[in-house]
Amino acid sequence: MRARLITAILLVLCGAWIGWFSYENLMWAVWGKQNRWFEYAGFLGCQMMILAGLIALKSFRLGSLLGCAGFVLMLFYLGPAVVNTIHALLLGRLTLNAPHFVKFGLIIAIPLITLVRLVLNVKKEFAAQPRTLNTRSR
Repeated sequence: MRARLITAILLVLCGAWIGWFSYENLMWAVWGKQNRWFEYAGFLGCQMMILAGLIALKSFRLGSLLGCAGFVLMLFYLGPAVVNTIHALLLGRLTLNAPHFVKFGLIIAIPLITLVRLVLNVKKEFAAQPRTLNTRSR
């Protein structure tokens, strides 16, 4: 039960937090910013992660698999966002003060912790499943 609860909390936290940033980015389209398809895919992935967190409380295996799929879709938004931010920091076009630096660190750390938890869940669930062959006993 503890693994289910930790997984659910991480999925909902990561999906809601990164989903909020993705939603803010998509809302710039109201003022004429052109959105790309991967920004919408990332937003969909965040919603899938929130749903997977709620499903993981009832069905651990299904919630973990849906969380992995949502995580992959979320990376379509988070990956370019992190790479562009690091690139701007290295070129000196962007500076982060202490609170923003902590926020950026959490934007990287929380999805990584969630990914590790999902990989451990999937590995454990599929390793525990007995493998049977279609052989008839004679």
